[in-house]
Amino acid sequence: MRKFLISLLLAGAAATPAIAGPHDWSDRQSAQEDRQSAREDRQSAREDRQSARQESAQPHQQSRGDRPDNANRPQFSAPGGYAPQGRFQQPAFTGGGGERANVRSDRGNFDGRFAGGNSASNYAAPGPRMVEVPSAQGRAQLRQQRIDQRDVRQQGFRDARDLRQSSRPLPNVMRDRHPLVVSDTPRPGTQPPLVRDGHHSGHWDTNWRHSGRYDWQNYRHRHHSLFHLGFYYDPYGWGYQPFSIGWRLWSGYYGQRYWINDPWMYRLPYAPPGYVWVRYWNDALLVDTFTGTVVDMIPGFFW
Repeated sequence: MRKFLISLLLAGAAATPAIAGPHDWSDRQSAQEDRQSAREDRQSAREDRQSARQESAQPHQQSRGDRPDNANRPQFSAPGGYAPQGRFQQPAFTGGGGERANVRSDRGNFDGRFAGGNSASNYAAPGPRMVEVPSAQGRAQLRQQRIDQRDVRQQGFRDARDLRQSSRPLPNVMRDRHPLVVSDTPRPGTQPPLVRDGHHSGHWDTNWRHSGRYDWQNYRHRHHSLFHLGFYYDPYGWGYQPFSIGWRLWSGYYGQRYWINDPWMYRLPYAPPGYVWVRYWNDALLVDTFTGTVVDMIPGFFW
C-alpha cells in the first residue's frame, strides 16, 4: 500500500509540467508578438516623420547651381516717393542660404495685429532703412564748424599761457575798474598824498626772511592758536584790498589799536624807530608811521 501511494505521487509530479508547459509557451509567444508589433509601429511612425521632414525641407535644399538668379528672386523696394533727395537705400544683407531684406516688422503691430486689419495677409513689410547723407554744402559747413571750434580751443590755450607770464599786461577784464589814485579825503581805493617836509625814512633790510632766527612759519605751525586773532574791524569799512610795498595807507589803518606790540612773540624782527608792525586783516604790514608807506608785508600771516 505504501509503495502504491509513493508511485502515485511520483506520477502526478511528472504529469504536472506536461500539463502546464503548453499554456506557458503560448503566453510567451503572445508577448513576443506584441513587442514585435509595437516595434514595427514605432519604426513606421519614425519613417513617416522622417519622410515629412524631407518633404518640408526639399524646397530649401537646392544647390548653388540650382538656385534662381537675381531676376527671379523676390525684390524688396520702398513705396513710391519714400526716399527723399539726398538719401540712398542701404544695401540688403545677403547671408546664409538665401537673400534677406534689411527690414524689420512693426514692433507696435505684432502677432497679426496690423494697422490694415486683423489678418496677417494685410501686413506690408516696410522698406529698407534710409541713411541720411549730407550734401556737399552740408559737409563743408560741418568742416568749417570743426575748424572754428579748434581755433577757439587754441585761442583759449594761448590766453591761459599768456596769463601765466607775469611780464605781459593783464587783460582789461582783470583790471580794477577803480584804479588806486591819490586823494585828499579817504575814499575806497585811494591813498593819501605824499608828505613833503624833508622827512627821510630809515633803511629797512628785507633779508631778515633768510635768517633762521625769524622762522615764523615753523613757529606758527607749532603755535597755531597764537596766530588766530579772530575778527578784524575795518576802520573805513572798505573791505580787504591787498597792499604792496611802497603804497601809502590812510592813518586809520595803522592806528595804535592795530599795532603788533611784541613782534618777537610772532618771530618777527623788531621795527626800527618810526616804524611799526600792524595787522591789516590777515596780513602783517610794516608801516612808516610818518608817511603811512608800507615798507614790508607778509600776506596771510594771521588766520
